[in-house]
Amino acid sequence: MPQSALNVFQQLKKEIEECVICAIDESLPFKIETDASEQAIAATLNQEGQPVAFFSRSLQKSELHHHPVEKEAYAIVEALRHWKHYLLGKHFTLITDQKSVSFTFDGKCAGKIKNDKIQRWRIELASYNFDILYRPGKENVPADSLTRTYFPVITYD
Repeated sequence: MPQSALNVFQQLKKEIEECVICAIDESLPFKIETDASEQAIAATLNQEGQPVAFFSRSLQKSELHHHPVEKEAYAIVEALRHWKHYLLGKHFTLITDQKSVSFTFDGKCAGKIKNDKIQRWRIELASYNFDILYRPGKENVPADSLTRTYFPVITYD
């Protein structure tokens, strides 16, 4: 990794460490914001508008070839897998900047899904109780900022 990229990465880590992160309160509802870029997936776990945990990782070589919609769906799946211990048995809100993914994972929409991978993920997510919302990419700043810098796995929780 070039020195300038390493400096940016170190600065980003420092800023995340210094931002206001609240302790998780099991009685409050969760909100998960996800995003994917060409090279990474990321998510933030929030309560009452405050971040309580972050997740991001670079995509593996085989994952880099996935269609952008699959990457966005995969960001959701990986975030829910990562925070499964907080989310199972609770109602939460999931936010994505990919409209087709929000429709696909909406439990109220029973459309035909022709992509086997996304169908398997939808079945996996059936054990969760969530509402999924679409938010345009330019408004999806928290998760989006974590996918725009190339770096290895980062978790803060």
